[in-house]
Amino acid sequence: MKINFNTKIFKNKQKIFISVFVIVLLLAIYCVLNYNSLIAVYNFEKDIIDTYSNMEVVLGGEAVGIKLLATGVLIMGVDREDTNLQVGDIILKVNDEKIETNSELLQCAKDSNGNELDLEVYRQGEVFNTKISPVIDSISNEYKLGLWVKDSSAGVGTITFYDKKTNKFAALGHGVTETKENYILPIETGGITTTNIFSIKKGVAKVPGELKGTITTNIIGEINGNTDKGIYGKILQDSIIKNKNKIEILPKSQIKEGKASIYCTLDDNQVKEYEIEIQKVLLTSSGNKNMIISVTDKELLEKTGGIVQGMSGSPIVQDGKLVGAVTHVFLNDPTRGYGVFIENMIEDMSNIE
Repeated sequence: MKINFNTKIFKNKQKIFISVFVIVLLLAIYCVLNYNSLIAVYNFEKDIIDTYSNMEVVLGGEAVGIKLLATGVLIMGVDREDTNLQVGDIILKVNDEKIETNSELLQCAKDSNGNELDLEVYRQGEVFNTKISPVIDSISNEYKLGLWVKDSSAGVGTITFYDKKTNKFAALGHGVTETKENYILPIETGGITTTNIFSIKKGVAKVPGELKGTITTNIIGEINGNTDKGIYGKILQDSIIKNKNKIEILPKSQIKEGKASIYCTLDDNQVKEYEIEIQKVLLTSSGNKNMIISVTDKELLEKTGGIVQGMSGSPIVQDGKLVGAVTHVFLNDPTRGYGVFIENMIEDMSNIE
């Protein structure tokens, strides 16, 4: 019996040793096969840490008015079939003349006498040239292009953070887009203004809520970048950030599922902290949907129903450190939504002049 018992122990140890050896071998194979990817991730993390170690990041949470003027005019609709223009295209020039407003484009059509116009058009990162012939409108008896266009965009959003060293800011956590295709608007000029939140439309399933605020003429910052992870620019009135204290950044690899907070401005027009829960951390996500969050704060749920339009950009803080920003709400459940990693926003900020 003693021999059999020792033999059994030996066999069990052998099985454990083989199992450990197989696991180590598989890890080694994985590392070899994914060496370049792992090095890239490591280098990216190191570069971002180096970037924000040279910043003096302070918390946002303020609601602001956002005014964007796109380069050219954005096509929102096409009422003719004899053109290769499509919704989402941006008309930059007509007959080599820059176009900035809807009225300028309309005037070009009126003055054409029906002659063909040369257009310079931007479409999803590429610029091309095309032609279009204005047609007579039977009602106004004027030449028109048969296009619906828009020359600017405005709304309410939330500042995520500022860098006190450079007076730069980041907001929204997602880009300003137009049309159902969600094209990111290229920026020519833009600014953020003070805003007064005068009412809240509470969010319910399938009907998004909204912070309703006035966009004033008091411009407090200029916008010089619009990406899928936010808008970026520079504060013109540094008194806004003068008395704010520096906050540390928590790398995405250290974010935990569990309790956290968001900072936002409601109809009392003051930045306040509200409790949330980080339900899932999506480390492999590179866009602006990197965390799933849930609003748990009773006061916030009572006032807004959860996440509403205008709260995009609200900073997310865990263990006293900045981890990200609110970006989207779940259409079927306004208490839940997505957040973007703060490192992703910092990366985009560092790439914008």
